[in-house]
Amino acid sequence: MKKLYRNRYMIGIYSLVSEGETLLALVDNVHEFAKLMGIKDSAARTILQHLYTSKTQYIRYFGKIRTVAFIEDVL
Repeated sequence: MKKLYRNRYMIGIYSLVSEGETLLALVDNVHEFAKLMGIKDSAARTILQHLYTSKTQYIRYFGKIRTVAFIEDVL
């Protein structure tokens, strides 16, 4: 069984609406997000918490501003 963010969400990284809002990456949890971003798990946890609580709206992914969506897993 896979471990999801907050036991409920997958994490989707999207390009901005002005760029077509394309799904660029989809990960299951903090560890996978940290590995994808090349950062420590603790930093990933903080970033995701800020995104989840709307303290921030964007991340920088491969040098460009991106949005993050928390996608509820229905399975």
